[in-house]
This record gives sequence, structure tokens and C-alpha cells, in this order.
Amino acid sequence: MAQFTGKFMKVWKKQEQNGFIKLDLGDSRKLKDGTYDNFTWFGCTLVGKAKDAQIDEGDKVEVKSGLISKRKYNDKYYDDIVIFEIDVMEKGQAPTTASEVSEFVEADTDDSLPF
Repeated sequence: MAQFTGKFMKVWKKQEQNGFIKLDLGDSRKLKDGTYDNFTWFGCTLVGKAKDAQIDEGDKVEVKSGLISKRKYNDKYYDDIVIFEIDVMEKGQAPTTASEVSEFVEADTDDSLPF
């Protein structure tokens, strides 16, 4: 298991499943050529303080405390992400098209990066 945290993550999808709230979170990193590589963390489960957060699709959030682990099932490995504490940084609107999802760019840029 490892720590899972992140700033300026976008909530692409929110659903209730088996009594738990699960989020699909978008994340990105800046590449040397100035473009961004985008990722989606699927099925992040909210527990503890996080399950009481007022989060909607389209919001930008900061994951303050979470764990990521690997699980093997039928000879394949899957990421399991459990979030204990999360804050809404900015309310937003849910994406309506696939192109809106793919256009996500991280709002936080670090000018100290060498590229």
C-alpha cells in the first residue's frame, strides 16, 4: 500500500455502489514539451470524513489522505483506492461530452519545474 493524495483533481463521475460513494477522478502531469498527460483513477471509494463531503461531478478536489493498493483477480492486477479525507477546492459543472473529459488540464502549474 502507498499514500494517495492529489491537488486539483477533477471529479468526472460520482456514483453510489453497495452503500459507498465512488468517484472517478481526473489527474494530469506536465510533460517536457509543455503538453499534459492525463490520467483517470476509477472507482475511488470515500470512507471516514470523505464520505460526508459535498462533492458533485465537475468539482475540483484535493485528496488530503488516501491509500492505493493492488489487488489480483483472475491473473490481473487492479488498483484499489480508498480516500479518507477530501476537500472541494472549486465547484464546477459535470462534463457533458467525451471531448470535455479529454480536454482536462491541471490548473496547478509549478513554475519551478525544469521543463
